[in-house]
Amino acid sequence: MTAFAPFTVAWAESLRRIIDNDPDYRKAGSGWKWPIALVLNAAPALGFAADVVVELSLNGGACTAARIITVPEIAAPFVLRANYAVWKELARGSLDPLVALTSRRIVLTGSLPKLLFHAKAVRALVACAQRVPTQFPDDV
Repeated sequence: MTAFAPFTVAWAESLRRIIDNDPDYRKAGSGWKWPIALVLNAAPALGFAADVVVELSLNGGACTAARIITVPEIAAPFVLRANYAVWKELARGSLDPLVALTSRRIVLTGSLPKLLFHAKAVRALVACAQRVPTQFPDDV
């Protein structure tokens, strides 16, 4: 199985396919209707010279698009921003997404109450991300 570098076009497309075909996310995310932007803060030593954004088009339990954009292009009402180490911990399952949010390891732009109301969808989304075959640059 091919592993993808995180926050790349191939990684984002793999994530989109996994989300869109996941029955758990389909059920948990059925009430979610907003795009989400995931922002990886710049980490030049790891090959991320600038912030990288994956914007997911989520609606009713489906993911219709995942695209790499720049920070000024973000249109999503929910933006989750974190350092590389946090995204890696989430992907590996060693950090709970809601703990990361409430401890501000992930910085949220958008409504925290609305996001917490959809906690099952958040956890299902992270579970999908954990299934993306990912090759982290500091593991090479």
